[in-house]
Amino acid sequence: MSERKLLSLEDMFGGPIKETPIERNKEAITELEIANLVPFTNHPFKLYTGERLENMVESIKENGVIQPIVVRPIADDKFEILAGHNRVNASRLAGLTKIRADIRENISDDEASLIVTISNFEQRSPSDMLPSELAKSLKMQLEAAKATGKKQELINALKMPQNPHEYRDYEQVAPVGPRGISAEKVADNNRMSRTNIQRYIRLNFLIEGLLNRVDEEKIALRPAVYLSYLSKNEQQIIEDIISINNFKIDMVKAERMRGLSEQGKLSGDNIYSILYGEENKKTKKPAGIKLKPKLVTKFFHAGQKPAEIEQIIESALTLYFEQERGINHAD
Repeated sequence: MSERKLLSLEDMFGGPIKETPIERNKEAITELEIANLVPFTNHPFKLYTGERLENMVESIKENGVIQPIVVRPIADDKFEILAGHNRVNASRLAGLTKIRADIRENISDDEASLIVTISNFEQRSPSDMLPSELAKSLKMQLEAAKATGKKQELINALKMPQNPHEYRDYEQVAPVGPRGISAEKVADNNRMSRTNIQRYIRLNFLIEGLLNRVDEEKIALRPAVYLSYLSKNEQQIIEDIISINNFKIDMVKAERMRGLSEQGKLSGDNIYSILYGEENKKTKKPAGIKLKPKLVTKFFHAGQKPAEIEQIIESALTLYFEQERGINHAD
């Protein structure tokens, strides 16, 4: 995979960002007690585990935390982590009790959300994130951008069409604003296609069980988008059925269920039938059999008609299987 450009805030929003005055601690960087740090509320990213976490812990033991974390003060001498959740976790496991931090004063919740999500996009590729992480972080970015009034063209570009069949229309190039923002520009900024950005945002409408299956690659992205339009109750029925029966969900099944849901006709029975595949099953005809010429000349003469030959074969087979059953019963 080719190396992709990491994003800055300016890149993410398609141009210079209107600055909101942010007061920083006069000392800029200071050491804080790890015990006084709390995770960001609704943090969309899961902490590192396994080898990745072990490597970070060993690096911190040898070199310390090179990049300060970013926090904002909250009540009771506590600080909320905006960037650096994994560094804090690894530092704690490495035995550290303090960590260097950049304290940001007077940060609104929406501005904090932008720092949390965009800092993660700057550090790792979307391919390194779980679908649920991408879904939540992109939604947070969109909501925060709306609230803070930053770059209306980005907000328009990220909005999810109500009808997934409208993806094609949303991919048209349409310059907006002084610098010109198009679907291609937004896709390049986020290192994702515009269509996929819209699809990932839609995953936020899935119940937890189905979203976990997307993370586990048991449900592909596009079928998951169709399922996201079903009611929570309908989604739960699907989750219950596939949990017991281990059925697979593809585009055809997901689209069929969404269609029935929109008509108010999706029930537990037809969900089961669709997932089981009964709707698409057709009675298979036995494969045709051709007799070799050598076999035909051995048992039949040239003047016999095909219908007569077929009747003789049927009688012979009937007799054969009756004798077979008799032998089996005798045993």
